[in-house]
Amino acid sequence: MTPAFVSLRSVSKTYRSDRATIGALREVSLEIEKGGFVRLSGPSGSGKTTLLNLVAGLDRPDQGEVFVSGIDVGRLSGSRASKYRAEQIGMVFQSYNLIPQLTALENVLLPMIALGRANQGRARELLDLVGLADRSDHNPSQLSGGEQQRVAVARALANDPALVLADEPTGNLDDQSAQRVMGLLTRLVREHGKTLLLVTHERDLQTAQRSLELRGGVLMAAPE
Repeated sequence: MTPAFVSLRSVSKTYRSDRATIGALREVSLEIEKGGFVRLSGPSGSGKTTLLNLVAGLDRPDQGEVFVSGIDVGRLSGSRASKYRAEQIGMVFQSYNLIPQLTALENVLLPMIALGRANQGRARELLDLVGLADRSDHNPSQLSGGEQQRVAVARALANDPALVLADEPTGNLDDQSAQRVMGLLTRLVREHGKTLLLVTHERDLQTAQRSLELRGGVLMAAPE
């Protein structure tokens, strides 16, 4: 049997402060095949972003294992985790996280520069892919929210990652822009062979191959 592309095995994560102990994830197990699209929903504070951070190597589990493409993500050193993210992961955030002083084109180039392989031609192709070829010289402040998020999608694809992690990517968008961004993401999975793990509080955005829900750090099938 071919191993899953993304595999979480009995993963638990707890955050402690002086005042409280919060169990963010409890014995979570999840497998996603290469090219799969999984939508993860749940209320605020249910552990959705924590799960993404563990898959991205931004945090480590207290218990359990996280594997992506055979890489034991939870055991990577800081420098190796950075390299893993640059090469394997494309991230799309609710707040876009574009650099305001840079143009759309320069924002897309940033991940390539981090790996020492800036390619303006590829950056322009990606902006064309998301329908913004004519906005490449505009700064984020000159773009609508939907356009900024499409730039962020192009940036996430800059280094041709196998896995795209999207954390509430339509949370700040109007309905029309949200549908366009979701259409882009799902098309990428279908046409470019990407694996997509989408975190959202919505249940009615696009049809995923699987829909799961986190409640109180426990993973379950999403209700119909």
